[in-house]
Amino acid sequence: MVPRCIPALVLPALMASCAKGDKVPGYLEIPAVTLTTTTAQGMATSKVTDVWVSVDESFVGVWELPARVPILAEGPHRIDVVPGVKRNGLFDSRVRYPLYTTWTGQVNLVPEGTTTITAGIQYQPTAEFWIEGFEDTFIRLNTTESSDTTLIRYTPAEQPELLYLENSPCGGFHLDAAHPYIHLYTDEDFEASSGPVFLELDYRNDLAFTVGVMYSSNNTPSSVPLVILVPTRRSDGTMPWNKVYIDLSGLFNSGISERDIFIEASLPSSVASASVFLDNLKLVRFP
Repeated sequence: MVPRCIPALVLPALMASCAKGDKVPGYLEIPAVTLTTTTAQGMATSKVTDVWVSVDESFVGVWELPARVPILAEGPHRIDVVPGVKRNGLFDSRVRYPLYTTWTGQVNLVPEGTTTITAGIQYQPTAEFWIEGFEDTFIRLNTTESSDTTLIRYTPAEQPELLYLENSPCGGFHLDAAHPYIHLYTDEDFEASSGPVFLELDYRNDLAFTVGVMYSSNNTPSSVPLVILVPTRRSDGTMPWNKVYIDLSGLFNSGISERDIFIEASLPSSVASASVFLDNLKLVRFP
């Protein structure tokens, strides 16, 4: 687990200073990291879980949000906050997200005091986007012939009982005994990329589903499942939205071709019916 306490590299120096009585830390409090977007970048949903913190360009550790960072410094100092996410939703795979900017600011540190900052970030200015946000009636996800049902576009006006992100439409599907299987895919033939490539996805579900990539290798169609997203439904019956950052870099940096994203789900025989809701599919990468 990423520590919420003093990093190991900082602890000896802090203990020595405290023993001498000549220095005590000030605290930098980072409650959250907030994303803002342009219209072309889609909704500003994010799930930044960790931050890499530096003081005057000197690294002081990785901290889980909300963070309270002890710093042996006083007065104005440059603070850099690099946002981090759980790669593929995995607890033990926390990475600096390369498609977000770093927050940088001048912060006045007070010994034994707490200074709270609002860390606002954006997407990197050169990032490119492919987005399906279900804002339009034309949906950029197709259904295979083997599917028993289709993708549905939900709107707040038609289904007010659903919990919508920013009160905008979302997509989804419902499986039952008569319609137990669905396979959705893009038809974009995404080109290769030499840098990081991530698929961002907001979802809420009471049925596990798989996200993967279809491609062609030596003119042979293939597919690889990457992530299984487990239900977000809680024991109290609520079904909150979650967000995942799926790392596609390896598949986009390779020599394969005709890359497309797929989403697949099957209803277990022990379940009568289940639903999956999707929003803000973003393929984000550098040119």
